[in-house]
Amino acid sequence: MPEQAPAPPAPGSGDALKVTAQIVHEYLSAIRFIIGDTARDPSFGSTHLLSYLSQDFIESAASIVFLAHSGALSVPKRELRFLIESSIKLCYVQQKNYSSPLENKLKQFDRELSSSSIAIKRDLALSMLSSDLQDEFGEELGRLYGKTSTYVHLSTQQIIERIAAVDSGRTIGYESAAEVEELNALIARGFAASLVLILHSVSEYVAGDWLVDSDGDPIDSYFLGSRFVAAMDGYFDYKSERKSRIEAIQMTRAERIHF
Repeated sequence: MPEQAPAPPAPGSGDALKVTAQIVHEYLSAIRFIIGDTARDPSFGSTHLLSYLSQDFIESAASIVFLAHSGALSVPKRELRFLIESSIKLCYVQQKNYSSPLENKLKQFDRELSSSSIAIKRDLALSMLSSDLQDEFGEELGRLYGKTSTYVHLSTQQIIERIAAVDSGRTIGYESAAEVEELNALIARGFAASLVLILHSVSEYVAGDWLVDSDGDPIDSYFLGSRFVAAMDGYFDYKSERKSRIEAIQMTRAERIHF
């Protein structure tokens, strides 16, 4: 039996799906930059979990675009849960024992890596966020993980949502623009959280290299709309190339924050 092509986007959802593709593209670009910059350390491949887990991050993120364009909007939320959980564990393990070989890490942190709990988020050192934002970020991780976890196993809430969608004619391939926009808001927050965690799992200079252009301007990234990523950008306001235009940079940064 020939493989069926994905259903066409529902009327009115096209612009929202373009945003989905943009969010995913910019997340993948950030991951590739972080890998390339961190890999300047010759030991990256033998000591950093990201050297291998990046493939899982890329697969999950890329699948979200395909799934969204196919009209399957619940499955991307399951992929997002995996990304959030993996990013927390990656950050925790690398911070606890950065330079040990990967095989040692797998033995030492087997319990943490195998657990479905994200309680270890309380032990993360998020030095590029202020103390107030560290607390907010911890709460954000909890909300994101709780929200996306409801789509991993069948739940009453998930069934109620599905009944409402089907009864209103919103089946696969006939999703509304509003549904895609809701998904976009969720994956934007999830990807931003993932990037904050991944950047705290590598050397601090990597975040500076990614966030600050050679002329001192912040990069042109969708994720500067996140208050957490924007705060990390502000962490590098001490850089000399920013001094002459620091007020304008800070004003522009504040205006861009929308999630």
